[in-house]
Amino acid sequence: MTDELATVRLRERGSILMATVDGEIDLSNAGEILDELTSAVPNSAHGMLLDLTPLEFLDSSGIHMLYDLAERLATRQQGFAVILESGAPPRRAIEVSGVEPAAWMHGDRAAGLAALGES
Repeated sequence: MTDELATVRLRERGSILMATVDGEIDLSNAGEILDELTSAVPNSAHGMLLDLTPLEFLDSSGIHMLYDLAERLATRQQGFAVILESGAPPRRAIEVSGVEPAAWMHGDRAAGLAALGES
């Protein structure tokens, strides 16, 4: 998917769906991105690794989208891991939002894959 704010790229890596979002996630596109990511994960997948390292901006609706996506995947008994480097503006936005730090937040791809049981 591509809109004026964000680009979503998807690829499969074994039993994991790997998604990358770059650009911006805000109120105008968070719902559309959530729907696209949710529908892209096949029932046979072990989980999703969402790489947000190229993301430039994330507002409160984007933060809500991440927690909603985590909940949807958990309901389907699928894993979820997000890659956001510590100190990156979108990660700081999550950290200062007052929401508890999520177990699915990881600083690099290796940690995210390990959390999903992949190497």
